[in-house]
Amino acid sequence: MDGLGGPPGAGDEDSAAGPPVIHCRCAKCFCYPTKRRIRRRPRNLTILSLPEDVLFHILKWLSVGDILAVRAVHSHLKYLVDNHASVWACASFQELWPSPRNLKLFERAAEKGNFEAAVKLGIAYLYNEGLSVSDEARAEVNGLKASRFFSLAERLNVGATPFIWLFIRPPWSVSGSCCKAVVHESLRAECQLQGASPGEGHTGGWHAGRSEPHRTHRASLLHCLGRVLSLFEDEERKQQAQDLFEESANQGCLVSSYLLWERDRRTDVSGPGSREGRICVGQRCHLQMGPLARFRPYGRPLCCSWSPRSRCAGAIPNGCPRQPPSFGCKGLGRRLTCGPPGGVGRNI
Repeated sequence: MDGLGGPPGAGDEDSAAGPPVIHCRCAKCFCYPTKRRIRRRPRNLTILSLPEDVLFHILKWLSVGDILAVRAVHSHLKYLVDNHASVWACASFQELWPSPRNLKLFERAAEKGNFEAAVKLGIAYLYNEGLSVSDEARAEVNGLKASRFFSLAERLNVGATPFIWLFIRPPWSVSGSCCKAVVHESLRAECQLQGASPGEGHTGGWHAGRSEPHRTHRASLLHCLGRVLSLFEDEERKQQAQDLFEESANQGCLVSSYLLWERDRRTDVSGPGSREGRICVGQRCHLQMGPLARFRPYGRPLCCSWSPRSRCAGAIPNGCPRQPPSFGCKGLGRRLTCGPPGGVGRNI
């Protein structure tokens, strides 16, 4: 007889006929069913799982070719690339030069605020490198297009030294039409149009938001036009350059103010523009801090107290002025390494 009191052999029959009979509740014969653990599948994290701010930060460090490749991966990435100007504004065009194949990419990036694309397009049109145009009316067509992108580059060059005059400075071509001269005249016409437009001087209404950028851009263009004319030898153009510098300084260009101060210091030693000098130092014009701190006319610097001189000297370690901020976006010299095949120093 077994532990449950049944007849011998009954358990064998039951086991043959049905499920086995539990004889006792000892640990050997009986155990509670174990709970089945549900294993969670590991979550597959991809780049699409990142927040959009992080995705924008990643896209801003990519080159144009990589951005186009990422755009083709997923519809969400395609949406981010197509609908956010910051991606194109920060795209890198290093080792890439404008050509008919990629012209649309350069123009799109420049219109979205890409400084590098605007500068390269201006140079390519100015020197007819990569974007070939027929010889008939080449200077007029390319000059107007180069003027457009140079003006855009100067608009994007906020808070830095105006620079586009470096590309259109003389010597100019004396045989036939000159592309540099076309750019110069186009920029001059743009400045005259901006001066006559109602955007300047308004403090209220819909003009208020664009007044200050409008003045800054016009001041930069006027300075570049003056720098170009100042390099000619005839006195008429030099006088025109001085007038442009004065107008640019009135619009708030510190570099033009410094050039005027330099002119006054050379012509008048007894009173070398002390008021203009203090204004430039107060607005941290790096170009002027060195000459101001080292200048000693007859015992007293700038015929004023020692405080402006000490302020200048504090910004000039070891007697050398600090490096002024670079013009344009970070690393322009590095970003423009892939220049036009023929260089940019030829007469046109």
